[in-house]
Amino acid sequence: MALPSNPFSPMLDHPRNAIATALALALAATVSAQANTIPGLDGSLTNNASPTYFGRRGAVHPNGEIGMSYSYTMCNPGSVPIQWVAPMNANHPMFAMMVVREANGRFEQITDNATTFVKHAFSAANTPSTCGGTCQTTGTGLRVNCTDTYGASTNANRHYLAPSNEINPWTGVWAPVGSYFDRGEPDVGPPLNMDGVRTLSGTAPAFTADLVKNRVTLKEQDLLAVNRKFFCCHIVVAGEDGDLHFNNLGHREFTSTWTGTTWTFANPVVFQSGSVLSKWVGATLTNARNGDDDGHFFVAVKVTPLGGGQYHYEYAVQNFDNVRGAATLRIPVCPTTPVTNVSFRDPNGNLLDDWTTSRVGAELVFTAPANNPLDWNNIYNFGFDCDVAPIAGNVVLDQARVGPGALSVAVSTQVPGGLASVTNLGPGCGSPAPVLASNGLPVIPSAGFAFTVNGSPLAPVVLYAALGASNTQVAPGCFQYVDNTFVTHGAYVSDGAGLVSAPVPIPNVLALEGTVIAWQSVEVVLGGPLLGFLALSNGVEILIACR
Repeated sequence: MALPSNPFSPMLDHPRNAIATALALALAATVSAQANTIPGLDGSLTNNASPTYFGRRGAVHPNGEIGMSYSYTMCNPGSVPIQWVAPMNANHPMFAMMVVREANGRFEQITDNATTFVKHAFSAANTPSTCGGTCQTTGTGLRVNCTDTYGASTNANRHYLAPSNEINPWTGVWAPVGSYFDRGEPDVGPPLNMDGVRTLSGTAPAFTADLVKNRVTLKEQDLLAVNRKFFCCHIVVAGEDGDLHFNNLGHREFTSTWTGTTWTFANPVVFQSGSVLSKWVGATLTNARNGDDDGHFFVAVKVTPLGGGQYHYEYAVQNFDNVRGAATLRIPVCPTTPVTNVSFRDPNGNLLDDWTTSRVGAELVFTAPANNPLDWNNIYNFGFDCDVAPIAGNVVLDQARVGPGALSVAVSTQVPGGLASVTNLGPGCGSPAPVLASNGLPVIPSAGFAFTVNGSPLAPVVLYAALGASNTQVAPGCFQYVDNTFVTHGAYVSDGAGLVSAPVPIPNVLALEGTVIAWQSVEVVLGGPLLGFLALSNGVEILIACR
């Protein structure tokens, strides 16, 4: 009898699964050791408070920009002192600041990291704390179980504010030579801008002419909007183990009021540790990092049903402490899924450096221009609509720069559904009953996808497939799980161990996405429960998908 042709004939071209590759690269990075770790070193942010107005610039209210600052408190819950020497020495903590709001269905950063500079600490007061035991009375720097608080005025002092791009947030390393403090404002030029001697003065004419420059910079329009706003702080401590970085981050909700002549702020909500993205109601927050070679990305996603089978996916991605940054965000979306209303937002407001989007294979890819990667202490927003409900999956962030560790970081989160699956439809019959199983998931493409049948030795076996499932009793204890549209996929003879392998290669044909096929095998064996010579396997149903 001639058998019908295999509907899943193999094809020569089988492109690799980009998500699996990225996961493998991310896992491979864990074999390295984090550089410069000092055992027992641990800095902890325990409060930020007192947001304060420090002048404005630009157009007439409400179209100008203001300078803002606030206090923060740091504790040492570790077992060794934290070095704390003023720049131009490199051994001191640094404090990055950010302001975020919930608006337009997103959690948006409203401070541009390029204009809001990082505070370099210069001395520690060593006051008693509640972060551990008794504050040590001897030693240098921030001593064990002691705290230090820097007020808003101190943190607004431009003598100690410098760009974030000079700092490695993963290792905490900052190089004084050639730094902003070395170069001055304006840059004094060579060789003085590379001699390691401080040139910058907090009373430079550039600062007296501009009260906002380098301070936490906010547009008045952003402060006027009625929405939830948060001011955030992030401690960077050289030599702190990456597993201890999470208590370096914290936030607090605040309100803003224009009095007619100035801005006032209040912070009635208590300080909370961790990423501010945890305050996004209805969102799922996860994180991952590049092994022990580089830092973390936080990914928050909120999926909103729009009706009519449509969903809006909104992602907020925060680079917490990854020095190499991200140049692409890849979200798995099957090629046959229509994607509309694609959006991107960053805090700088420059449309000319927005990330672009493309559909590449089974992914929606957001790509940064060369001058706008997702660097640390930044939150970027990505959104789109599609007609697929969310499931658990991974997004992938490709690193923007060369350096130690993997090329990509995969973060588990919620993504549009459509996962390939294999489902058991019910038991077989026989003594013993043949067992039908797949060797994996029916992903497009899968050249090696196959079924195995484990039954009687040296027995004829026929494998059937149908586009519909059934549950029809054909003999006592025996059920047919393929409907009557079934075709013969192949006829085989089991080996001496009773095994059959039936290849079912799935080609790179995206039109197969969503196809459901039921499978069942029949074994010819003396005394079988069906007609006295047939035994039936369990039924299996596969859902073919692009991942």
